[in-house]
Amino acid sequence: MSSREQTYQVALYAILGISLLHILITSLGGTLLFQTAVGQQNAINSTDSIFNQTSNIENQSSAFVDFTQNQTIANQTGTAALSANLTQSDFDLLRQDLTEARQALENNDTTTLLDELNSASGELFQVSSRQFDPDQVEAMTEEFNPLQTHIDRAQETALKDNHTGTLEELNAAESELITISKLLPSGQN
Repeated sequence: MSSREQTYQVALYAILGISLLHILITSLGGTLLFQTAVGQQNAINSTDSIFNQTSNIENQSSAFVDFTQNQTIANQTGTAALSANLTQSDFDLLRQDLTEARQALENNDTTTLLDELNSASGELFQVSSRQFDPDQVEAMTEEFNPLQTHIDRAQETALKDNHTGTLEELNAAESELITISKLLPSGQN
């Protein structure tokens, strides 16, 4: 036998042995410790698929947590104002100040705009400070913080002569005020 024939037979026996081993292991319910290039690619694809599914679940979980936190915050908005027996009419002057600030913005009257925003901030402080319980004042200050933040930002953008930014902040402040007011009774205090 030539060396070439021996090499051929060894290769043939190796392939036959590996095939039989594969059949034996597979029939016994096991898995092979080695894989072909196609098998490796399938394993990589399966791993990528599992990773993508895990990422999707993580994204969905994150979205659910964000929704739950936002829903909890939304449910708490107005709680301090309600427990302080505030009504929608307690915010009339604040609402009027924001309306007049919007009109001043439309008229390009920066001085009046800043005066009205300052007045709105003062009105918000007055509503909070009418309470005698310091814990109640603190809770209301926390609850009104987003509204105050938008008023402050509107002032900042007005000082920078940013008409669009000021309008956006005014809209956001009015939206916050509407959110708070909707939860309150409409009567006089």
